Amino acid sequence: MEEVKEAKTMIKEVKSLPVVAVSLIVSVITLILAFIFGVIWFIIGYAAIYQLSTIIISLNNETAAIVNSVAGSITSMGALYLIIIWPIEAFIGTFILTAIVALLYNVLAPRIGGIKLELE
Repeated sequence: MEEVKEAKTMIKEVKSLPVVAVSLIVSVITLILAFIFGVIWFIIGYAAIYQLSTIIISLNNETAAIVNSVAGSITSMGALYLIIIWPIEAFIGTFILTAIVALLYNVLAPRIGGIKLELE
């Protein structure tokens, strides 16, 4: 018969964090989430603008060309911001903030005590 070995649990303390590696991982995750949410918000916003422009055109037919051009430009600017610029801003901001937090952790962990992890 095979003997079943029990896994020993070890409690280890995280004494320092690699600043660039942690910042890159968290920033890439934020970039992906910002892109997904940007696409979702763009779809919701496009549907709302389309419905609003349809209502305005039905109230006054003379404004159809103006409403369509304004709705089109808002939609294209929204797509540019939500799908391209917002994820890039989120990546840069998250990278900077995560780097600051990792640096602070590296300074404070030896003095206060690091995070304790239970590993098997």
